[in-house]
Amino acid sequence: MRVMYKSNLNFERFNKYFVDLLHKGFIEETNDSNGRRLYKTTERGRAFLEVLRKAHEFASSEGT
Repeated sequence: MRVMYKSNLNFERFNKYFVDLLHKGFIEETNDSNGRRLYKTTERGRAFLEVLRKAHEFASSEGT
């Protein structure tokens, strides 16, 4: 799983988070034309990422 290696987490921790994201509907499992499993971010997941991005911007901004 390329995603796991890029996450820089061990398998146990990665699996816990990954399963949680699936169950909460932030990512979904699909199959390509060859029957390989693929995972993609759902609309709900993209909305969540946008909220996180905005929170990061807010927290990172210097006091104005």
